[in-house]
Amino acid sequence: MAVQPLASAARFEAVDAPIAPLVAAIDVGVSKTVCLAARRDPVLELHPDRPLRVLGVGQQTAPAIASGKPADFDACARAIQVAIEEASTMAGAPIMRVVASYSGPGLTARISRGAVRIKNGVVTSRDVENALDAAIQAAPSPQLSVLHIEPLRYLIDEEPIADEPYGQHGKLLAVEACVVTAPTEALNALKSCIRQAGVEVEEVVAGPRAAGLSALTPEEREDGVLLVDIGAGAIGLSVFIGDALVHAESVNVGGVRLTRDLAAKLQTTFAAAERVKLHFGAVGKACDPREAVQAPKLGLDGRLEAATTLRGAIAETMTPRLYEMLLMARERLARAGFSGASGPRRAVIVGGGAMIPGIRELASEALGVPVRIGRPFELCGFDHGEVGPAYAVAAGLLRHRLDTPTLDDVDDDFQPSLAHAAHALRNAWRGAWDWLRDNF
Repeated sequence: MAVQPLASAARFEAVDAPIAPLVAAIDVGVSKTVCLAARRDPVLELHPDRPLRVLGVGQQTAPAIASGKPADFDACARAIQVAIEEASTMAGAPIMRVVASYSGPGLTARISRGAVRIKNGVVTSRDVENALDAAIQAAPSPQLSVLHIEPLRYLIDEEPIADEPYGQHGKLLAVEACVVTAPTEALNALKSCIRQAGVEVEEVVAGPRAAGLSALTPEEREDGVLLVDIGAGAIGLSVFIGDALVHAESVNVGGVRLTRDLAAKLQTTFAAAERVKLHFGAVGKACDPREAVQAPKLGLDGRLEAATTLRGAIAETMTPRLYEMLLMARERLARAGFSGASGPRRAVIVGGGAMIPGIRELASEALGVPVRIGRPFELCGFDHGEVGPAYAVAAGLLRHRLDTPTLDDVDDDFQPSLAHAAHALRNAWRGAWDWLRDNF
């Protein structure tokens, strides 16, 4: 069954005044889809920490998580549509465009070098663009699309320069850059799914990079840090050194594998094992192993029946699997050249897996560096406590979008009416409070 076009714009026709466009971000994951909406706030942007005032939040649990099987295209589009509608209603304005994340299979990065002749002896923006294009072309990747290219170092006549190259004199401009790519087919499928939900895709950002923008401090990005985004379908990795992204990739293992192990151990369905994991899951020594908890199992007739298990049995099932997954992430980093003295000095864990009790200690042992649990910084507008680590990617997408404004963000003729202002405030403050109280 095809998804009906998003009806947000029609619902807001009752508000007479022109509505300034919302800036929206959507994180489409295996277990859930999250949409955050905001507007540029000149007052907040003057603040040293540049906090984000979120006006709308929408979330939908993915259909796949109930059965353990991949969701079809229409089900995914429907989840996206409902999440966007929830955020739009809470914000009191339609959402027409979104910036989206990609954290799926095939996300990877490489360090590439490009060099061009400086046309007039003085470096211009065109020379820099040509050098970056040359870096992309230096290592062609069939069937891959470039998501980001981050300059790491510029050289003029083979001599490194400390500052930006613009205005510098020389004959040859070279750049070393981190090029992040993803499978073109997967990106096209993601964009089609979002468009099927009735909105346009402004940009696709690598999920691990976006999470780093919201959950890492400037000091961590400067000194060297690994971000680990433990999602349901994959583990996203990003490495920042010198305040620049130097590596990003995804490891095709995630929380779904933990759920399948639990389902086999407890002899139950995937959906029941997922509930047990969310409510009673733990790793290491982070729980009382003798505590008995409800864990329904499949009876002889194929139906779920009441049963109990010990939390120790749950931890014994989850701990070795999660440790193995983290070791796989460490091995991937070593292959990319980030190990030992060349590796990051600390790690930050985000994503739904970051909320598993005991994960910090287990991750520190597996990764060999100090670990902290990350969460989005500087989110305001809710009059509520800290937002959880599962929303780091969505918050990072919003930060990225607000840090790279477009002409559509500026409307000199926009004069909000009192009716529109009251409508937006009522939805943003009361709705956000209720949503966060129920979900965080």
